[in-house]
Amino acid sequence: MGSTPVANPSPPRRWRFSRRVVPLAFLALAVIALVAIGVAVVWPSDGADSEWTAVARVDELAVNDPLAVEGDVYLVLLESGEILALSQIDPHLGCKVPFAPDFEYMGDTGWFRNPCHGETYDLTGVCYFGPCPRGLDRYEVRVRDGDVEVSFARLTEGPDNSARDGREPVTLD
Repeated sequence: MGSTPVANPSPPRRWRFSRRVVPLAFLALAVIALVAIGVAVVWPSDGADSEWTAVARVDELAVNDPLAVEGDVYLVLLESGEILALSQIDPHLGCKVPFAPDFEYMGDTGWFRNPCHGETYDLTGVCYFGPCPRGLDRYEVRVRDGDVEVSFARLTEGPDNSARDGREPVTLD
């Protein structure tokens, strides 16, 4: 009696990646990750409130007395009750413009005065003197639950120089 030969099955083949496939797979994963990060950054957030930052309380503001807050911004409460958020950065050459409560100009005191070039702005940011192309730029402001909130994403150009024509400046006096 003879024996019948039995075929031994060959072992299953292992997956083998060529040397080109591995770097291409890593490159594809990196591109997918970058696209996902880009979409997460650009995609609108869960609500419009995320662009608003509380910078002060309403009761911290005094009429016609600018308050410097974070983000190089002055908050000014006008006699009308309107609150302005003025950029501290001069639109001419980008110098920081401090408020000078004792500076007198045109018979009035209390002006924003640029130490770099002498531009002089009233409390509403309108330019009254100097080589300023326009008034101080403004951010959008709102009041919620006693907090003054500023949208740093919503900067608008300050008033053009025609805003001062025939208009009395708003100062401390």
